[in-house]
Amino acid sequence: MTVRRDQMAEVGSHGFHPYFCRGAELEDILTAIEGEDCRAVFVRYDTGLGASSVLRELAVQLGKRGPVLSVHGTPSLSAVPYGALAPFLHELSLDDVSVRMNVLRGMLSALDRQRSPLIPGDPATPVIIIDDAHAIDPSTADLLVGLALSGTVRVVASHLRSKTMPHSLPKLWSSGMAESIELYPLTREQGHEFCVAMLGGPVLPAISWYLWSSSGGNVLLLRLLIEEAVTEGRVQVRDGLWVYRRGVAVSNVSRSLGEVVSQQIRGLSAAAETTLHLVALAEPIALETANEIGGADTVRELRDRELVKEQAAEPGMLRLVNPIYGDVIRHMVTPTQSRVLYERLIERLDADPASSESLLRRVTWAVDSGLDVSEEQLLQAAIFACKLVQPVVALHLLERIRKGPNAFRARVVRARAKYTLAEYQDAAELLDGGFDEATNLADLMFGSLLGAITRSALGMPVSSIENDAVHLRAAGERLVMVTPADADMIREHVQANSNLLELMVLSQTGDYRRMPPLIDSILENGAGLQDEEYKLNKSFALAMDSERLCAQGFPDQGFKRAMEAFAIEHSADHDVFFLPEMIIFRQLCAALTSGDLSVAGQLLDTFSVDTGPVVMVFGGGATVARGMGFIRQGQLEKALEVMLPGIESLSMNDPQQLLGFCTAMVVYASARVGETKRAADLLDGYLERPGLFLVTAHERAFLAAGREYLLHDGGGLAALNDLATAARNEESALLELNALSLAVELGDTSALVRLTELAAVVEGPWAAALLRFGQEQLSPTPTKGLKAARRSVKERTADLSSMEWYSNTAFDADGFHLQPGDARSARRVPEAGLSGEPNGSTFMQPAAALAKVKLTRREREITTLAISGHTDREIAQELHLSVRTVEGHLYRCYSKLGISGRDDLPARLPSQQ
Repeated sequence: MTVRRDQMAEVGSHGFHPYFCRGAELEDILTAIEGEDCRAVFVRYDTGLGASSVLRELAVQLGKRGPVLSVHGTPSLSAVPYGALAPFLHELSLDDVSVRMNVLRGMLSALDRQRSPLIPGDPATPVIIIDDAHAIDPSTADLLVGLALSGTVRVVASHLRSKTMPHSLPKLWSSGMAESIELYPLTREQGHEFCVAMLGGPVLPAISWYLWSSSGGNVLLLRLLIEEAVTEGRVQVRDGLWVYRRGVAVSNVSRSLGEVVSQQIRGLSAAAETTLHLVALAEPIALETANEIGGADTVRELRDRELVKEQAAEPGMLRLVNPIYGDVIRHMVTPTQSRVLYERLIERLDADPASSESLLRRVTWAVDSGLDVSEEQLLQAAIFACKLVQPVVALHLLERIRKGPNAFRARVVRARAKYTLAEYQDAAELLDGGFDEATNLADLMFGSLLGAITRSALGMPVSSIENDAVHLRAAGERLVMVTPADADMIREHVQANSNLLELMVLSQTGDYRRMPPLIDSILENGAGLQDEEYKLNKSFALAMDSERLCAQGFPDQGFKRAMEAFAIEHSADHDVFFLPEMIIFRQLCAALTSGDLSVAGQLLDTFSVDTGPVVMVFGGGATVARGMGFIRQGQLEKALEVMLPGIESLSMNDPQQLLGFCTAMVVYASARVGETKRAADLLDGYLERPGLFLVTAHERAFLAAGREYLLHDGGGLAALNDLATAARNEESALLELNALSLAVELGDTSALVRLTELAAVVEGPWAAALLRFGQEQLSPTPTKGLKAARRSVKERTADLSSMEWYSNTAFDADGFHLQPGDARSARRVPEAGLSGEPNGSTFMQPAAALAKVKLTRREREITTLAISGHTDREIAQELHLSVRTVEGHLYRCYSKLGISGRDDLPARLPSQQ
């Protein structure tokens, strides 16, 4: 969904925009109820998924075609015969209502009154819509089933998954006359669309992700969270874009949210309510422990009410069904109740929490209950809070550590929390002088890399990192003087971390040729280091080697290196450096520079799903990556749609210094599509800041190309050739190839020979496609593309399609070129495994890659049956669906999986065979 900024209403003055987000499900219901053999459709839902809004819209749509009656089930009338039909029986006396035939006549009269007077003898079959069918009385159910079986009416009934319907309604199943439609939580994409529509304007993806993930995709909770976030000022409009205002605490305990959760837990037994409080205060909690403390029947009651669940990723562990429930329920529990529960139950809980999240929850539980907690536990929990992107919680815990032996580390962790809140200056001030104040080796090593990335986030020159290395070595020698017996150990640790800082310097200066000795030293000389220290250093070195390999023309090998780094397991409380984010970023760089956009897209999805709220800090990197992917595909308008909001986001929070790269690509894309004023304005305000040189080199190249498209004065072309020459001198083949490809795109055919030579040695599908392009242009019979490439820069400004074919080119397993029509189905080839790929790619195994494709439960059921050989009609019979509904689900699955048809399903979903 695209909303123009000039169309956006100010939410503060005009209110929130209503949005119906269940169009697909509504279409499924309409399709099913109009089926020749369908007499009833059952809509299964969980609370808050929008079932009532679907039925209201359904009534509007069906009301245009024929008579519609809406019935509402209510628990208070579920024992009253025909109680749900009372609104339609007001003409009957109390005695009349006791006679079924009278009630039947009354309903038929009500249907007749609904017939359109403009259509005499309206032939449309009447439809009765039942909201909350699980709460209607048996007499009503019997009557409506009889009407449906006789063909007098058709029935659409919604019911909670956790509730059973009156026994007569399932007769429609056994007769084969009913279909079922499931309502599921919104997907991430649907959640973003919901946020954009409700707020009436563009929303940063990180914001919509945060709101969507907090709600669990529940429509009602998402709407309440959006309203609360805007009301509290946590989400605000800036230059027409909805952004997150940092530093504002998240309460998630508004009155509206409290009412929703209170309604859900109403009617629980006292034992179940106590167990629910326990889960909320200690989650995740072992199912065995919950059964032991609360009783298996009590836990079953909570599960039947769908208040707690056991996640597939955490077998045997119990959580609340939605994170919002936890926030609200914990707020409901008074400090006195909390303390009583803690003292009563803590000894019976696992002595050693199963996860960092469990420990964090128990420490915060104890602190909020007014109990004493050791400084060591407070510090450990604060580190976990930082890793789980809960900086406000970390700062709250650290308030209790101001003096004593843990004060130094507490200050470092406080700096990490400030960094996460984008308060980089405060973080830097907390870290200043840290090397000089460390009184032991462990403190000196703790957070020794954090200062460098904090100064980078502030845009400070690379010399500041070099100074860190100098100060670190000086601090090490000071410790040697204090404890000379430990001189060798101290110097080995200090040298290892100094090497890491030196690698950061080389990463920013682009001096990749000097990296291998340092990397080898780190990987080979870890005997004297503690295991956790060596694992951190090794992961860091492998990630840096990944970057080096990319720049030098080996992105596939670089991707493999990054995967090795990511596979190393670390203790969650060992350090406060952003190691996973650093590795993922370089992994993404490798996929993008190689040209495997499918893997890059999967990585972006993995990043959003697996790394949690960290997208609020590093989400700008995902925006830039998506933009570059669209540019590689020649989809410039889509690239601009993604990156224009990214510029505004990065101008507020840019820890990875990606604003310049994003700006450069927007200048390039804008100039190419004719948005010259935007390109010129951004070019005038552009400022390069130090950052990852692999990114900086691409930034400079795109900026030079954009300038040439804009000015046509040869200056940008000259800059590209200078960049290519500099990269060649530094033996950075991929960076040289990128600059030359843009120069050729601009019409500089003198670079074709060198481009073709480089493309032959650089890894990846992008280079392979450039190689084919170069070979065709240099052949004795030039193709039409060569003639286009030889046009003048001025003539080619508006038409550069001749170079864009390579982004959509695919190769089969033997390296043969496939026609454009075959490219879609050939995308699976690079994902076939670690060998047998056309360019020696070493990307993701299918299980790892495809696990991130999110199919709904119904889609998984249908694709599983399709893979096993069932026809569409057989699937429809098996699942009580119409054939058309099955076809619709399959088409949506094909789109999600990037395939063209049924035959491709086994290769894309091997785990379902």
